[in-house]
Amino acid sequence: MKYTETLKNIHRSLDRLGDLPVFSATVNRIQQISASEESDAMALAMAIMKDTGLTARLLKLANSPVYKRGQGNINVVSRAVVLLGFNQIKNICLTLKLIESFHDEHPDLDVPGLMMRQFLSANIAKELAIRADKAADPEEAYIGALLFGLGEVMVACTMPDQYRKLLRLKSTSDKKWPTLQAEVLGISFSELGREMAAGWGYPKQVTNSMSQVQLQQLDEKSDLLNSLPSLANGLVQQVYGQDHADEQPYDQLVDAVSLVGGIPFDDVGEVTLQCFRQVAKVSRVYGLKTSSLIPEFTETGNIAKDDMVRQLSFLAHSEAENIAAEEAIETVQRAEQEELKRSEEQLDYLNRLTELIASEGKIHEVFKLVIEAIRKCSNFDRSMLCLLGKKNTHLSVKMIEGDQIEPLQAYFERSKNGKADDLFFKVLSKQVTLLVNDLDEEGWRKRLPPDFVGKVDCHGFVLIPLTMGNRVIGMLYADKLNESGAVSEDDFNAFNHFATQTRLALMYADSKR
Repeated sequence: MKYTETLKNIHRSLDRLGDLPVFSATVNRIQQISASEESDAMALAMAIMKDTGLTARLLKLANSPVYKRGQGNINVVSRAVVLLGFNQIKNICLTLKLIESFHDEHPDLDVPGLMMRQFLSANIAKELAIRADKAADPEEAYIGALLFGLGEVMVACTMPDQYRKLLRLKSTSDKKWPTLQAEVLGISFSELGREMAAGWGYPKQVTNSMSQVQLQQLDEKSDLLNSLPSLANGLVQQVYGQDHADEQPYDQLVDAVSLVGGIPFDDVGEVTLQCFRQVAKVSRVYGLKTSSLIPEFTETGNIAKDDMVRQLSFLAHSEAENIAAEEAIETVQRAEQEELKRSEEQLDYLNRLTELIASEGKIHEVFKLVIEAIRKCSNFDRSMLCLLGKKNTHLSVKMIEGDQIEPLQAYFERSKNGKADDLFFKVLSKQVTLLVNDLDEEGWRKRLPPDFVGKVDCHGFVLIPLTMGNRVIGMLYADKLNESGAVSEDDFNAFNHFATQTRLALMYADSKR
C-alpha cells in the first residue's frame, strides 16, 4: 500500500468519526492559553469548563492522592490550575481527551492496552526529564511520549484489517517492526504519527520528539528531549513483551537513558516503578482498565528486565485487587444511597397520598399518584391500573406507566373468553393477591396463560384486586421486564404500601356515598 493511500484511508475514517476529542477546539484553546505568558488561571479554567465531561474528570483527578498532595478539596477548576500548574493541567486534559478519542471497537486489537502503554511511557519520560542532569522540559517530554504511539493507535482504530495483518507479520517475520510497517502502509507508525500531529497544529519541538531514535547513534551530546519519548516507549515495549525481535534490548535502552540523561542505571528502574504506581492509581479515573496494565511475566534470562517485570506484575495485580475491592465498596455505597433516596421518595409519596385522601381528593387523583409512586419508588418497570366493566366480564386499562407498555396494555384490554386468559378474572373474583416473583420458577410459565407469557415480556409481577364495598372494581398491577430480573421482597413491600393507601382511599370514598 502506498503512503498516500494510507493517509487517504485514515482521513476517510476520521471523517466518518467526526472531529476527534483530542484535536477538538477545547484542546487547541487549552494549548494556546497555557502557552501564553499573558494568560491567567481563570482564562484556562473557563476554556476547560466549556467541556463539562472534561471538567468533571479533571476535578476528580485533581482530588486523587497522586495530584492532591494535602491541599484540601479542589472544587473549582481555577483552583486546580493554580495548585497543579498550567502545564500539569494541560497534560491531564490532553491525556483525558486522547483516551476519549479512541474507543475499544475492536477488542482483539487491544486499543486500551496501547493507550495504557502510551500513558505509562509519558509519565516515565516526564520523570526522567526531571531527574536528568541536562535541561529538558518535562511537560514537552510528557506530550512527546504520549503522542509517540499516535500513528499505531490511528492505524488500529481506522484500518483494523491492515493492523491485524501487521501483527501477524510481526510474530512470524524476521524483518524489523518499522520495516514491516513501511511495507504494509507505505510509512512507519512513527512517521505517520508525526505527520498527523503536525497537521493538527502541534509545535515542531513536539513532533520532532515523536521520532524513533537509533540507540547506537546516541551519546552524551544527544538531544535529551528528542530522545526521551522514543527511549521511554522502548522501555515500556520491552516490559510488556511487545519487542518480540528484541530490536531494542532492555539493557541497551537503560544504558542509553543513562548516557543521554546522565541518570544512574538503577535510577531508571526506580523511575519506571514509581511511574507505574502512579499510573495504576489514576488509570480508572482516566478511563483505562487497570487490568490492561498487568505485564505477562516470562523468564527471558535478562536479570534486570526479569526483575523489573516481576515487580511490575506484582504491583499491577495488587492494584487491580485494590481497585476491585474499592469498586465493590462503591457499588454497595451507591446501592445504599439509592435505597435511602428511594425510601425518602416513598415516604414523601405516602405523605402526599395521606394528605390527598384526608382532603377528600378525587379518587382519580389518588390512582394517578399511586401509579406514579410505584414506578418511582421501586424497581418495577411498569405499573398499571385496570378497572372491570359492570358485569365483570371486561378489563380496561385506565392508567399505565413505564417501559414497553404497548404489549402489556394490549393484553389486558380484554373480555372473558372462556379460555386460559380468564385466569386474571378468576384471581380478581377471589379477591386474592397474586405474586409471581419469577416466571422461571415453580412452573409459572406453564401455569400462566400462554398469550400472557409470550406477549407481555415480564420476568415477574404482582397484582392486587381493588374493591369498593363488597364489589371488585379492578386491580393494581406492576411487573419487571425479562432483562430486569425477579421481583424482590423490597419491590413487593413498596408496591403493597401504595396498594394499601389505594384501598384506604376506596374505603373512604365508599363511606361518603
